[in-house]
This record gives sequence, C-alpha cells and structure tokens, in this order.
Amino acid sequence: MRAASGASSPQSGVLAPHAATTSSAAGPAITVGLRLARVIQTNLAPYVSVRRVKRIATGLVLLAWAGTARAQVAPAAPEAVAVGDWKLVPVAEARIRGEYRRDLDTGDRGILVERARLGADAERGPVEMRIVLQDSRLWNLGAGSDALGQPRPLAQIGAYEAWVEAHTSSAHPSFVRVGRQAVTWGEGRLLGASDWSPTGRSIDAARGRLAVGNWAFEALAASLSDPVAPGGSALDPLFAVELYGLARFAQLDPAASLEGSVRGETYTPSLRLHGDAHGWTWGAEGALQLGRAASFVQDRLAWATAGHVAYAFEHVLLSPSVRLGGSYASGDHGGTVYHAFDPMLPDAHRWYGAMDLFGWSNEVEGNARVAIVPWTDAQAAVEYRYARMVEAGGSWRTDNLVTIAPPTASTDLELGHEIDATLRWSPWVPLELSAGYSVLVLGAAAKSVLASERVRGSDLAHMAMGQATVKLP
Repeated sequence: MRAASGASSPQSGVLAPHAATTSSAAGPAITVGLRLARVIQTNLAPYVSVRRVKRIATGLVLLAWAGTARAQVAPAAPEAVAVGDWKLVPVAEARIRGEYRRDLDTGDRGILVERARLGADAERGPVEMRIVLQDSRLWNLGAGSDALGQPRPLAQIGAYEAWVEAHTSSAHPSFVRVGRQAVTWGEGRLLGASDWSPTGRSIDAARGRLAVGNWAFEALAASLSDPVAPGGSALDPLFAVELYGLARFAQLDPAASLEGSVRGETYTPSLRLHGDAHGWTWGAEGALQLGRAASFVQDRLAWATAGHVAYAFEHVLLSPSVRLGGSYASGDHGGTVYHAFDPMLPDAHRWYGAMDLFGWSNEVEGNARVAIVPWTDAQAAVEYRYARMVEAGGSWRTDNLVTIAPPTASTDLELGHEIDATLRWSPWVPLELSAGYSVLVLGAAAKSVLASERVRGSDLAHMAMGQATVKLP
C-alpha cells in the first residue's frame, strides 16, 4: 500500500497515453536521451550473394508453379514530384477501426476509431522538411462508462509532424532534426510512436545523430506537456547493440497520475541486443531506473528485462513462423525505496497483447506466437500470453499507461491467460485490412483487484476488432 504525500495536478511532466501530442503548451518536464549504436562488421558477402540467388531462384519456381497474375502488375508510379530543385513526396493515411469488448466488469462496450493524416515531405540537397496534419476521433458507440484501461472518447485536429532537418549524403547519414516528430528507439518498449493509439505519439524535440565509422551517436531533448523517452543504437543483421539513456525531470504529475509516481527525477539507462539473420530474429533488453519519487519522498530503484526469439520457415508451405518471448518488470511493495518500473512512452498494442490490459510494470509474462501466410500479402497469427503480478497488491497498469487498479491488500499474483487471433491482408499496396478476436481468462489477482475497486467482474473478457488503413507512401 502506498499513498502520495501531495495532491495530483491535471498538468504534468509526462505524456498521457492517449492524449494528442499536438498541444502547443509545454509542460514542466524536460527529457534528455542519448543513444549509442555500433555496427559489428562480418564478411557475409559470399554467403549473402548465394542466399539471394537461392531466394530469387525459389521465387521464380514458385511464380511459375502458381501461375498467378503477379507478373501483370503495372509499373509503380513515381513517389516523388520535382518542383524546381525540390523533391516533394505526399504523405497520406486514412484509418478506421471498430472494436467490441466484453469488458472486465462484464459490460458490453463498442468504440469506433478514425484517423486521417495529410501532408508532404520536401527535400533539397541536405535539407529536408515535413508537415503532416492529423484528424483523430474516438467514439463510444454504447451508453454508459468507458472501457476499463482504454483511451477515452476524443476529437482532435492538429499537427502530427512538423520538423526541419539537415543531413549528410552518406549511406549512414548524420543529421540534426528540430520540431514535432515521431520517434521509436529499439523495440519501442521505452520510447515508441504508439501507432495503434487513436492519435499516435509525436514529441516536440531536438534530435541529432552523428555517424562515425561503425559507430553512431544519437541524442534527443524534448519538453513534454504530459510521459518521457530513451536512446539507442542499431547494427548489422546478425548482431546489434543499442545503449539507451533517458533522464526525465517532472515538476508535476500528469492527469493520469500513475498514483503520483511521476513527479521528481527519473534516470533510465537501457541496453538492448538483437539480431536478424538466417530466418532467426531475436532481441534481449534490460533497463535500470534510478532517481527520486518526490510525491513519496523516496528514492527510485526499479528494473525490467524482456526478450524474444523467432524463426521463420522460409521455404515451407504457408511460410510459418514461431516466436517465444517473455518480460519482467519490478513492482512496488512498500518500504523506503520506490520499486515500480515506469515504461515511460511505450508502444501500445505491440508487446503485451491485443487487449492492451498488460504493461511493462509490476508484471512477469510469457508468450508464444504462431503465424502463417494463408495467401499472398496476408498473414494469420495466434498468440498466447500468461501474465502475473510481480508484487501482490501492487498497481495493475496497462501499456496505455492507464492504471486499472492502484495498490490493494490482495495477496494474489495471477492476472490471467490471453489468446489473440489476428488476420491482416493487403489487397492493394496502400491498403491494409485487419481483423482480430481476443479472449482473456481472468486470474485470481485480476478478480480480487477488480473487486477492491468495486467492479463486478467475470471469468472472461472479450474483444473483437476490424480496421482498414490507407497509407502513402
């Protein structure tokens, strides 16, 4: 059990999970990040060449065997338009998604999410600039309260991106970019664009990258009106190393206060190793969190780890792939030090299930995923996830940075079992259609936590969704 010593304010130093980042008001928080990357060179030229030849030969055989209309595809239209010395590229996206939930409190709820983006990218020599406007809306289709742990209804119009950049012309360019921009470092567990959310996430920042031989140094500084970010580094397919560092200084808690834990100083270094070669994809990441939780007058000491490994059977019928993963994030259990890990600005809907009910804080989970390609430009997948709390009675937080329930006196740990089934299909290059169904079997901890909030729950929660996206380029 823990209570903040100060009252929460509607203003904040951390970005709300579903709040549009188009607000022009700068909040009382400053984020500074540092990213270090090193490419590890390996002499793969002979192997890569042979592999590419094999892939091409296999592709030709498959095309001849299938006899489809692939060979009749018209030449692609040019993406850029020349206007004097400038190259202009249109940027457009239209997305609509419907969701139905049989929620944690047994309520039936439906939402409709609409998002449209329109803008342009202009480049002339070493100078590039981009402006993208966005209209995003979320409608509650049923009467009654909002879905538990999910974004609330909204209607917002503003600038999603507005930045200018100067860069070098090398294969791995250095650059300086200033303005509103979407940033993802690493796998997005600490800093991501959160594209699944109604508005996505962009931040007003100054960002720079310096490439020196096999090394790359990246730094980011942002003033935020509502959570905060990290740093990273990327490498060759076989092996990559990313070192992140993030410092957040928040004078006030956000509207979604996360139990008053944001105010103060938060320092989060993180190390990520990853690779992608020979059909294998893997990643492992660890983060340590230090600083001061001012509302509790306590020092911070929290940690988190995550990892996954996947293999794609490239030359097998239906192109199946399998992935195993897991994660751990410390939770708070009282005492003189604050131990709950804060994932800051994570990518929602990417790593913790389609129902967005789990997050990288006070949880340990394991997952397995199987995917196939049932027909051209389509993918069907089924994913299973088992989640538990690390500290019984600690906060239950989602990847949308929403607290479903604050600390309680519960002694149970099991949150539940989630199964997600999804189907994605792109019948036309700019268009993607997706549909999914998810079910969560609630564990003892989830039931007791909901009961402590006087929410009448059941053994099952469901969600069904359908989405259409049109995007250029």
